[in-house]
Amino acid sequence: MILLTLGVLLFTLIHLYPCFAAAHRDRLCDRLGENRYKGLFSLLLFVAIGFILAGWRSSSPMPLYLLPTWGPTLMMGVMPVALILFFSGQGPNHLRRWLVHPQLLGTLLWAGAHLTVNSEARSLVLFGGIGLWALISIIWISVRDWQRYPRPAANWVGTGISVGAGLAVTAVLIFWGHGWLTGIPLR
Repeated sequence: MILLTLGVLLFTLIHLYPCFAAAHRDRLCDRLGENRYKGLFSLLLFVAIGFILAGWRSSSPMPLYLLPTWGPTLMMGVMPVALILFFSGQGPNHLRRWLVHPQLLGTLLWAGAHLTVNSEARSLVLFGGIGLWALISIIWISVRDWQRYPRPAANWVGTGISVGAGLAVTAVLIFWGHGWLTGIPLR
């Protein structure tokens, strides 16, 4: 459980660093150079994800609360939407134009949906921690950038690519990827 907690904490801090320490991030980027900064960011992110995966697999499930009976239904309905939103975070698409933070919103939906079907302590650490990070980021970025930047451009091709990518990843996760990634097959 310690490894999982460290992984979620590292993941969260890496992502909140540019939000809350923008001036320091800019100085570090100037000192290291843009590519080295991105390389360091990516390396730390891979370490965090490695900690999360290893911590998840090594921690034993300890139930903390009773699951709602409607949890699996909610999960199956929300996850395709969450993945579509996640893939709408980049590129010119209408979801990004309308929602401003679709990737973070998708992450928040992913976390919330998973908490309706997983009641263990490790789930609360993982999904609760990442969901809390997404919520803080949505609020912080919205307040910081309120009406400072114009809405991004959008086209239907980009929207179609985002929807297609989200649905394709949903299918891969249902039929194979979720079991491989987490050790918990969905079928």
